Amino acid sequence: MKKVILSVLIAGISASLTGCTQSPSSDQDVRNGLSPASVPAAQQSAAEPIPNSLRATLTGKIDRKYEIQMDLERDGDKIKGTYFYQRTGAMSVASKYIMLEGNIDSLGNVLLTETDFNAESGKAQKTGEFKGKLTSVPENDSSRLHFTGSWMRARDKKTMPFSLVEYVPNLGASLTLTEEKKSDQNKVKHYDLETALPRLKGSDTVRAEKFNQTVDRFVSTQISEFKEFVEEEAKSAATQPGRRASDMSNSLEIGHSITSSSDKHISALFTYFSYTGGAHPNTNTASLNYDLEKGAPITLDSLFKPGSNYLKVISDYCIAELSKLKVGDADWIRRGAGPDAGNFKSWNITPQGLMITFDAYQVASYAEGPQEVVIPYSVLKNVINPGGLLNRY
Repeated sequence: MKKVILSVLIAGISASLTGCTQSPSSDQDVRNGLSPASVPAAQQSAAEPIPNSLRATLTGKIDRKYEIQMDLERDGDKIKGTYFYQRTGAMSVASKYIMLEGNIDSLGNVLLTETDFNAESGKAQKTGEFKGKLTSVPENDSSRLHFTGSWMRARDKKTMPFSLVEYVPNLGASLTLTEEKKSDQNKVKHYDLETALPRLKGSDTVRAEKFNQTVDRFVSTQISEFKEFVEEEAKSAATQPGRRASDMSNSLEIGHSITSSSDKHISALFTYFSYTGGAHPNTNTASLNYDLEKGAPITLDSLFKPGSNYLKVISDYCIAELSKLKVGDADWIRRGAGPDAGNFKSWNITPQGLMITFDAYQVASYAEGPQEVVIPYSVLKNVINPGGLLNRY
């Protein structure tokens, strides 16, 4: 579970974004700053060398109709990552992401093998492969990665074309979204703390600093609680014969994914992965939806008409879709996804719909893991606030 979640959610500018091919972008793509337009042949011939080390998020389609998002990381001639199909409805987070691993040569030729976990054998099995070319194409004052080629399905060797373009957040000319990584390994107190947090940079220093401070405050509670727990455990160990603080293993990893962004907002899902010596590690989530114009977090109720039954609309859709997954049980799902605002603390804006993340134990067992529901905006149209952020959808 750790590798699946963290490989994507800790990705710096990972985003659940609408797909695009070399056909014209949709109006929704443009509204979200996701308009990787087709690149003329003349520009493609001027492709730049691919960096030997990179991390990038690409979006596009397989066979011109199956929208996917791919997160890649290159280290020399090795390249790995994950991808998932962008769709509405419910899905298990553990089964959402498909693992990728392969090689890239000096010319940008890529062969990626995709694998998925087989519950019957208990092992990963090959489900397909991407074979194509990764290029860096100059666009305006920067460059953008393009990945094109053919995808092959393992079970019947059927091939389909794919075309992906690097996602670059469009926050306007004065702001750039980046990632800041920090590591705190305290050998005295016996803990490891790693963070990968979103950061704004640019000429608009006031707005950038305000967002960065908001992020720091947002994660500070979890960090403080973790450190307090570690200190209490160390004190307890000191009073128990035969127990040493050095025997303890405590870690906290904080990552994030950007599910959408524009010159008006940033929607981020934070993932906290912790291990404090229990039977198993724990993963929980929290979302930060930020209004760049007001310089403040966005509340869920502000997206909907005052006095509307938006919680019931969200709940009804989530319960119906989660029931199709056959996880948890009916009562469990009704409690965890009922029309209570507390059940939807991890909500995010995506181009496909409003995404709700349910942590383990909320609607299903720990073994079944966290679940995710993306509610199409068409389902919410009657309760969306005309003056709110969702009105653009």
